[in-house]
Amino acid sequence: MSLSDALTRMLARRVGVSPSWTDWDGSRKSASLDTLRGVLNALGYPCGGDAETRNTLAALDAGVAAASQARFVTARVGQPLLLPPGLGRSERLEVEYEDGGRLAVEAVEGPEGALTLPALRRPGYHRIRGASDEVTVATAPERCVAFRDLSGGAAGWGLAAQIYSLPAGIECGVGDFGGVAAMARASAARGADLLAISPCHALLGVAERFDSPYSPSSRQFFDPVYADLELAFDPVLARAAAAAADLGGQPRDHVDWRTARAGKTRMLQAAYDALIRSQSPLRGEFERFRDSASPALRRHALFEAIREAKAPEWDWRKWPAQLRSPQAEGARSFAGERGEAVTQRIFLQWLTQRSLAAAHEVGKRAGMRVGLIADIATGLDPAGSDAWARPDALLQGLTLGAPPDPYTPPGQDWKLTSFSPRGLAATGYQAFIDMLRACLAHVGGIRLDHAMGMQRLWLIPEGMGPQQGTYVAYPAETLFRLIALESWRRRAVVIGEDLGTFPSGFREYLAEQGVSGMRLLRIQRERDGLWKPPAKWTPSAAALTVTHDIMATAGWWKGAEIEDGDAAQETRAGERELIWKAFCAAGVAEGDPPPPQQAEKSVDAAIGFVAATPCQIKLVSLEDALATEIQPNVPGTTTQKPNWRHRYTESAETLLSRPGVAARLGKLSRGSV
Repeated sequence: MSLSDALTRMLARRVGVSPSWTDWDGSRKSASLDTLRGVLNALGYPCGGDAETRNTLAALDAGVAAASQARFVTARVGQPLLLPPGLGRSERLEVEYEDGGRLAVEAVEGPEGALTLPALRRPGYHRIRGASDEVTVATAPERCVAFRDLSGGAAGWGLAAQIYSLPAGIECGVGDFGGVAAMARASAARGADLLAISPCHALLGVAERFDSPYSPSSRQFFDPVYADLELAFDPVLARAAAAAADLGGQPRDHVDWRTARAGKTRMLQAAYDALIRSQSPLRGEFERFRDSASPALRRHALFEAIREAKAPEWDWRKWPAQLRSPQAEGARSFAGERGEAVTQRIFLQWLTQRSLAAAHEVGKRAGMRVGLIADIATGLDPAGSDAWARPDALLQGLTLGAPPDPYTPPGQDWKLTSFSPRGLAATGYQAFIDMLRACLAHVGGIRLDHAMGMQRLWLIPEGMGPQQGTYVAYPAETLFRLIALESWRRRAVVIGEDLGTFPSGFREYLAEQGVSGMRLLRIQRERDGLWKPPAKWTPSAAALTVTHDIMATAGWWKGAEIEDGDAAQETRAGERELIWKAFCAAGVAEGDPPPPQQAEKSVDAAIGFVAATPCQIKLVSLEDALATEIQPNVPGTTTQKPNWRHRYTESAETLLSRPGVAARLGKLSRGSV
């Protein structure tokens, strides 16, 4: 290895870029030097040659990077607090608690001369002030709020549903929070404590972008296509707006996103126009919301207004330079000249937030102990609002993906961006905190998609293939402290998607954080290939029959995704035999396994099996509750499969009253005592 190569690998290890890692099969893999240099340069660690790499290492040794970061640290309640440089040893220090209380404290010398403070006893965002400096300390509780904290120790269950798939309040061709409210009410009446919903982040909503809820424009704001006038608006004005939009038609069994968005946009525009002309009490409420809108909301609304005005050029990276940031002269001029267009988009966020909050409240009033669980996507569309407004906190020149594995040998490039570990630290983690608060503001909990991303992400330099990426470390302890603090502030539960390849010990780490991992029936197998009995499932986790990315149980039992005559049908037959033996051993089935065409019996057994686990939360997809074959998303496909489009045309109450559904859900209620 040359000196230049050694320096590059040294720098990579120093800043959390993995020169090598353990692959899914236990083998060791190494990143190429081109990959390491591409990632390092994109993260802001220049390494173009020996001299440049040495300078970067020297700057790190001198603490130049640390000195430039925001005055922000995290801590746990009851643990000594390590202070950043800047607060002098002889200074008198004062803690100002978030609630206004004050306490004089004395720093003591800790490891390697660092200053420490005695443990803080109150969770919250507190300030520590000296004569010449100030530091914000986010003090987190020991762990997140767990479901058992809300239920008195009992387990609970819920359904998981795709928002767009549900019948809408006012039919526009796509499900909305009216459908969510109806499903929350109907499932709560049958004993459910929660309803997990697909991400409701704002999407770009343009024909050129695939309508995946996991490719958002912004994770801090919501998609107005899910707003429901019947839930959150003046009823008289709602009827007038629906009539003016000339929606027409009956619910269809699939979403035509372009048509649905166009119809919903017409209706919401009519609602805005009617509200502004009216004397409705809601007008004053909206105007107060508008006047107090945060800078972040104003930036998002400005982005949306500019994007519509620039159509068909929807990608802000191709806009004129004077529009490519909120601070640019052209963007400021647009905000002044087109203020009404910006206000209209603030209205859309107001209405959508009211709709989400109302749907959650419906579930709580109906008896749910948690209510809605919102889903937080791992990444962001780099052409979207957050990337335009917060480039300092996001990755530049890198995309998210996954390394090669048996299911996707070429690897995956998701064409998404996300937070930069260095950018987060430099900005006091504010973008991450803002995202958490927005996602938790109107619900009872969150699901973290690809929770491993809090510890490491597979990043790919632009222009390279997914197999040319490498893992980059993230400040997991800091991020989970912030998650725990926001969970505590909202009394909200946190579920972490921990499926797939992850570092050794990560699941145990999640459990220590109070984050419920996910235990998926089809992969809960012992080393010998047999299914793990219910008693051996992790009590702190959430147990699931399926996720949105795999075939529903009925379809799997039938082998619906396998071509006739394929050898995989024989393999599937053997798997059916094995899992049925596990069902019988658990006492949730008996006799011989049903034939493929009698798949409903397998669904009944699968739900009974999950219900028999000690897991604190049992989650069943709406598809399994109804014993359908639907798979909402087929990973690795976009236009090849009708992903994120299936809809139900019956009401929530009618769906859950179908034959067999009551018995399936009854198994969950009995298993949650």
